[in-house]
Amino acid sequence: MPVIARKLTWDDIKDLPEDAGRTEIVDGDLVVSPSPSWSHQAIATALGAKIYPFVRDNELGRFFSSPVHVILSEHGNYEPDLCLLSRDRLHLLRGAVIDGPPDLIIEIISDDNRTHDTVVKFRDYERYGIAEYWLVDPRGQVIRVYFLEGRSYKKAGIFSAGENVVTRKLNGLALDPGGIFEQG
Repeated sequence: MPVIARKLTWDDIKDLPEDAGRTEIVDGDLVVSPSPSWSHQAIATALGAKIYPFVRDNELGRFFSSPVHVILSEHGNYEPDLCLLSRDRLHLLRGAVIDGPPDLIIEIISDDNRTHDTVVKFRDYERYGIAEYWLVDPRGQVIRVYFLEGRSYKKAGIFSAGENVVTRKLNGLALDPGGIFEQG
């Protein structure tokens, strides 16, 4: 009997256990990544410790850390490291998922999966209208920030120790990448 391949959706993977690893759907195909390294998690925790209180104190919306599932299309579902959903877009929260593009996504680049964050996710986050995208690079100890202008990302800058990250969605946040990478 022939096997007919079909594109997967959120409904196909929503009941997978969280300990199965990071489960994402890219153009209908299941992509499973191993759990992040301790260094990756330390950097995510340090970023969250800086950003979460800023979002809360300024009533900007909701700030999430992994695991949070973001549904960008019928056949596109991602699990970013960190993301912001602004106060006026909280209607996108649907149960355990964000059903639509968050305002800001932050991905920490994993050495064993650099292309997934820097090419695949970059392309899809741009395509589906994520207004701001940060690529946190432990190897280079920099944070690259991109703003959506029209339908394309424009690089806002590459920020390293001693500089403050420039951001539109977290305007006023004082974040020096040097302190973040010390955690990793």
